Amino acid sequence: MKALNIVLAVVVSLVLCILVLEGGLRLIGLGPPKTLNEFDSALGWTKRPGAKVTRKTSEYEVTFEMNSLGMRDDELASPEKPAGRFRVIALGDSFTLGFAVEREDLFVDLLEAWWRAEGRDVEILNTGTEGYSTDQEARWMLEHGDEFAPDLVLLFPYENDIYWNGQERYQRLPKPRFNPDGTPATGELEDPGGRGFFSRLAIGNKLASWFGDHPQSKTFTPRGGSKPILEELAPLLIEELDFLADPIARTRGSLIALKAKCDELGAKLVIVPIPSHSSIDPDYAAETMGPKNLGLADELWSPDKPVELFLEIAREPEVGIIALDVRPEFRRRHDQGEKLYFDIDWHINPAGNRALATFLHDQLEELGVFPASHAKQRDAILAAATDLGAGTGLPGWSKLFAALWLILGVSYALYYRDENPVLAVLKVGGMLTAIFTIAVGGTYLIGLAPPLVGKVVLVLVVLGILGFVLYKLGDRIGTILELLRSFVMRGHWYLLPLVVVLLTVGSLLVVAASSPLIAPFIYTLF
Repeated sequence: MKALNIVLAVVVSLVLCILVLEGGLRLIGLGPPKTLNEFDSALGWTKRPGAKVTRKTSEYEVTFEMNSLGMRDDELASPEKPAGRFRVIALGDSFTLGFAVEREDLFVDLLEAWWRAEGRDVEILNTGTEGYSTDQEARWMLEHGDEFAPDLVLLFPYENDIYWNGQERYQRLPKPRFNPDGTPATGELEDPGGRGFFSRLAIGNKLASWFGDHPQSKTFTPRGGSKPILEELAPLLIEELDFLADPIARTRGSLIALKAKCDELGAKLVIVPIPSHSSIDPDYAAETMGPKNLGLADELWSPDKPVELFLEIAREPEVGIIALDVRPEFRRRHDQGEKLYFDIDWHINPAGNRALATFLHDQLEELGVFPASHAKQRDAILAAATDLGAGTGLPGWSKLFAALWLILGVSYALYYRDENPVLAVLKVGGMLTAIFTIAVGGTYLIGLAPPLVGKVVLVLVVLGILGFVLYKLGDRIGTILELLRSFVMRGHWYLLPLVVVLLTVGSLLVVAASSPLIAPFIYTLF
């Protein structure tokens, strides 16, 4: 029996180690990705109706809420279009979904609000879905176009669409494709089943990224290149690669199918390729995502090639899609000092979304997409434009800071009545300022570095703090280890979780109390 208890104690110890590692990976942003999606037999995947997910990085915190039709949009009673309303369908991937911005900063919602401020009875339905390529967006129209009956369809492809339009799967999920002539190449897709338990853990995802084998990890070494690059980056190369011929042909087929469906519905179709950060910002291309990082000479690579390919295909007579190029407007704003993209994440930021909404508003006005019955109210334009450029208010952490200062400051003053209450509140404010400076300021500084460097720095900081804690504990470490050993050898496995938590928290608090300079860092860990 004693032997069994010892085995259980060892097992519990190992489980605790795994839990600590799991928590640590989640703490530094390496947790399993949260998904909004569910399998769809026609589209591969679609957003779950009513789903709600919050994503947080060093650059943004965004909450996604899907309506009952699986759109990041206002609630709709049914797909049926109200009489007299001008309906716009926005097709796209994570840029259209608004992967990195709240709806109040998303170009789809900004454009809709602008049009409504002009007195138009118009709505834009946002079908943007993370990971979609052009073929899935075209298939969405084939599946749902009749029931939603749009008057205008806006398509927002991105550079990696070209490669994925030729693939049968995206990671573990099947996806539809089109033949070069515009006919569907796939029928009903097979459900691969849910993710396994291991893949829902941070540890499992990390191991899969090291040893896994899925389509997104396929690489090749270009002619003249010094290292492998992802196949989905192949459209950026000047050289015409043989393995891209089929994806490009299927990209054309997707656009032909989408145009045919829009013509059938009597809807005007406009394509607006989203340019990459490298296409707009030469410094970003040189230092972060360009030939230097891809191991290529400058003349072998062009960040404009994918956009130009979409524009070229769309303008072919047999395709015949109205195409708009947002690059000149983005570059003009960039040259004026506007920052349109996030530093680490590749999506456009709130300013970039406002720029895109403004571009779309002006260009679509010139195209005359609205019927005469939708004449705009010119006296509302200025107010709408002012709202479009408005800021987003105070950062979320400032509210948390104020709430903690109020609660902890009053509590401290009431408990230590012998201290001056004003000084007591100021002491709490000073400690909170130090903690938030470390957490918010440190996160911002780490975010300025390349992603891998930022993660390494964060790990080194945490290890440095823990190393200092071990140094300050000194001889107490031997006592702690002897205590743990005693519990293990006596088989008190059921008490180990409580003992580990108490010893960990107690040790950190002892060091924090004895070292004022390190205390804010320790409290930040909490």
